[in-house]
This record gives sequence, structure tokens and C-alpha cells, in this order.
Amino acid sequence: MSDGEKDTPARSARQWVVVRGTSMDLRVGAGILSEFPSILRSAAGRPHACALVHEAAAPEEAVRVLHDNLCDQGFRVSALPLGEVGCNLSEVERLSTMLRDARITADDIVLAVGGLETLSVASFACSSWCGGTRLAEVPLDLESAVVAATTPRALDAAGLERILAQEATARYTMIDLDLVDFDPASEETRLAFALMVQTAMCDSDRAFGKLWDAADDLAAGDVAALVTQLQETLKGRGRISSATSAALRQSLEFGTTFADALVSVTGGAVSRSTALADGMRFASRLGVAQETLSIDDMLAVDEVLERLGLPTTSVPVDADALAARIREERFLRSSRFMLAVPRALGRVRLAVMTDELIEEHTGAWCASRPQP
Repeated sequence: MSDGEKDTPARSARQWVVVRGTSMDLRVGAGILSEFPSILRSAAGRPHACALVHEAAAPEEAVRVLHDNLCDQGFRVSALPLGEVGCNLSEVERLSTMLRDARITADDIVLAVGGLETLSVASFACSSWCGGTRLAEVPLDLESAVVAATTPRALDAAGLERILAQEATARYTMIDLDLVDFDPASEETRLAFALMVQTAMCDSDRAFGKLWDAADDLAAGDVAALVTQLQETLKGRGRISSATSAALRQSLEFGTTFADALVSVTGGAVSRSTALADGMRFASRLGVAQETLSIDDMLAVDEVLERLGLPTTSVPVDADALAARIREERFLRSSRFMLAVPRALGRVRLAVMTDELIEEHTGAWCASRPQP
């Protein structure tokens, strides 16, 4: 690389993402963190205050770069270290207290740096603080890069996990690939890949086709392919989560109920990425059984998961326990026993399940695992 090339500043790829009632400015690239404060300065007009919220895992250098550049842009910066973060109302209250002490108002900006739980707590707090305060996000891992801005994690409450759902709040997101681990063999990346498949299957056949074409490059660690796919995935996820149709919004449950049940009954022996991939395989087979999905489309789902390096579960699983846990997961959030089942590539809808159908398919699925 020549000296001139070394001095060339990194450029971010820009994408507008539709979220409920507005849009989000998404920037993706490598080595682009230092440009975020100037973007926020342009958005804010006359700079006011900025609360720089960051978790304990946030790299000190990244926090310093953001802090110094925000100050250079004229913001009055308050650094708000959160330390270890849960995802519940107590954490929202703690952050709200910090925003109060920093005198953050609706005219100011909150810039959150962290993983999914930190960004989700910031999203919940900013949605109501002073009637709504602008939130900017810098995710530190690929899972939060894919889902935090458009579908923040629901908060834990009343002894239940992920029960207080929320809509997207972020208005600016900067995904700097220098801050996330893009190793196709890592659990973090595999989970992001599984979420990309989930999003494409709920979005459109065109979205699925684009992911299909990019799968080999993503699995090989191609950064340019990742930049493009992150834009496509967030654009699709934003469109789905902000749809006026409840049926379309609910499609993002594709694979998640089975994944939650599988992780629970195996005591965490199955990784989240593998569980979600198997959840989508399982739901695709339910679609074939209900004659809403063709066998060819089911095999296409299998193949794209395989090409992205997402294996199937290799530990023994008790069929009765899995079926019971699937029912429990659904009835926690709905009085109807329905699962998100694909009808075609790029089209997923909730479908009524019978106990007999679930027992038949969990039995067949578990029988194909190694036996104890």
C-alpha cells in the first residue's frame, strides 16, 4: 500500500433504514468511528449536550475517540459509564438517573456504545426520556449490529425474560467493523448469519436471493460482502418491524420459539446460533407438513444455512421435554398456539399448531440426534 493510500480516510457506506414513523441513518465500514461525531453535529444543528453511554466492555480507545471528536464538534459531553449491564427496568431507571444528572433533554443526543443489552436499555430509556431523546448507537458485536437498531431486545420483568417489548428508537447507527469480531467460525458471527437468514426469509424472495448469492463470500470472511449484507439486512429488518401489518411484524419470530425451547431443555449445551438455525429448519419442515412450503424451498433454507457454516444440533434432546417447552414458550406470550412458519422463500406467517403435529415433528427431529 502506498503512503497516499495509507492517508486516505476510511469511507462509510450509507443506508437509510425505515423504522416506525421515521427513518434511521445507518453507516457501515471499517475504521469509520471518528466520523460519527461530525455526522451527529450535522444532524443536531447547533450542538447541545451529548451523553456518551458506554458499557464496561467498550474499548477505551473507541470511547476516547468519540469523546474527543464530540467535544471538537462543539458538544457538551457527559461520559456515562454503565459498567456491567442487565436488560431490565432497574437498568433503565439507573440510566435515567444518569441522564437526569447530566441534564440531558429532548434537544440533546444520547450516544450508546455497547452490545445488545446496553443498546436495548438505552433504546427503552430514550424512547420516553423528556418525551423522546435522539439515540445514536455504536454496536460492539455482530448480533447487536444486526438487530439492536431495528428490533431492540425486550426487557426482563416479573421474573420473565424478554417480556417487555419495545419499538426501535435509534436514529443513527455506526457499525465500525474494526470494533466487531468478523470471524466466520466464531459464535458471534454465526449468530449474525442466522439472523440474516431469518430476516431474509421474512422479507422477500429478492432479499433471500441476495443473501443466497452472498453466502459463500460471507462464509469466506469477505468484508465487502459483509458491509453490503448488513445494509440489506437492517433495511429489511426495519421494514418488517415497522410494518402496519401485525402478521408481517410477527414473522420475525421465525425460528425463535424453537431456539428458546432448545437452549432451555439442553441447559445451554446448544449455542444460540445453532439453536436458531435448527429452529428455522424445524419451522420449514412444519411448512412442508402443512403444505404451505415446497420441498425445494425447504431444501434451499437448509442449503443457505449450511453454506454459512451453521451446523445442526449434535447433542441428544428429549422429545417430550422439547415439545412441552415449545408450548410453554408460546403460551407465555399468546393464548393461541401458533408458530412462525414459512409459506415461501421470503414469506413467513404465524400458523396454528396442533399438539399432535408438534409431537410428531419434535419426535422425528430428536430421533435424528445422537442418542444418550
